[in-house]
Amino acid sequence: MAQLDLVIENGRIIDPEAKTIEQRTLGISKGKLIRVSTDEPIEARERIDATGCYISPGWIDSHVHVFKDGTEPGFAADLALIPMGVTAAIDGGSSGTGNWASFKREIVDRSIIPIFYSVNVSRSGQITEFYPENVDPAAYDVEALRTIFMEDAEHARGLKLRYGAEVVAGFSDNVLDKALALADELGCSITVHVTNPPCPMEEIVEKMRPGDLLCHIYQGKGSTIIDDDGQVKRAVFEARERGVYFDSADARINHCYHVIRPAIKGGFLPDIISTDMTKNGLFHNMCWGLPVVLSKWLNLGVSLLDVIAACTVNPAAIHRLPDGIGTWKEQARANLTIFRVEKHPFHLQNRMGETFDGTQMILPQVTIINGIVRWKSLSFPF
Repeated sequence: MAQLDLVIENGRIIDPEAKTIEQRTLGISKGKLIRVSTDEPIEARERIDATGCYISPGWIDSHVHVFKDGTEPGFAADLALIPMGVTAAIDGGSSGTGNWASFKREIVDRSIIPIFYSVNVSRSGQITEFYPENVDPAAYDVEALRTIFMEDAEHARGLKLRYGAEVVAGFSDNVLDKALALADELGCSITVHVTNPPCPMEEIVEKMRPGDLLCHIYQGKGSTIIDDDGQVKRAVFEARERGVYFDSADARINHCYHVIRPAIKGGFLPDIISTDMTKNGLFHNMCWGLPVVLSKWLNLGVSLLDVIAACTVNPAAIHRLPDGIGTWKEQARANLTIFRVEKHPFHLQNRMGETFDGTQMILPQVTIINGIVRWKSLSFPF
């Protein structure tokens, strides 16, 4: 075997597709994952000893707002996310047709982290948290949207609609129907924000098509996924059976423990765990970032395998990410996260006034993107 660029030894490899955790050696060459055998000596330019650590496919934060300087909530993706173990991100509709070109040029094309994105149905995207964007179907620019999906098929992942009562107020009651029809016309999926919905939650989930995604699914304002008897509504399970996906997208206000706990008890776990991170939630105890959100779900009783699947293989498959991102496939892009799970008490308080205390923390140690070590914790041996 030719000399490899990097070999990682002695770590516990989490394979969320095979649902296994086993110790083995990983090889990287020319930015790709390479199958290696320990039956013979392995030559490498660099070696990492991951003793005491887990290694997973690189984490994906599937709902962030990283249109820095183009929107008020946007933050610097590389600066914030790489030290969190994040190796790919999906922007949740920060840009629309009116400012997409700037978003693509300044953020997508210039970031170390691969940035994928949903395009907001609003022409202006989500430029501020102080007032809602204009989601009037009469203002859709269908041809501009079609051009975006043709010109940037690599990164554009579908449409985004915030379907909250405060967002759709003043428009007709067919905003969701029109957005779904638009997605049909464009041949793409749609991500629908359901915090504080303008109608019963079951009416929304019943309209979703296979491949569509509902985010903030554990929100607690207005109608929720929980019925009057404390059970997950049947329509929600039926939507999952139909091929609809569900993203926690926790944020500061888009999760409630009185919804999360009965949902977990009823066997309704998120397909994706993400943050919905903005600059105002970054490093604060309402959300902080992906390691804390993952740790919260671990402390809520979700298995480590399921937690890691929800930020790797699941979002990669649901959002159809290229190059083997989020997997251990041979010749996949070598994006990896090395981390520890340690006793580490933490305290969270969301904007609903609820608190949560955890005892175990998932702590990133090394972030590798395209085979290059982009960040190491000072506590990791060097």
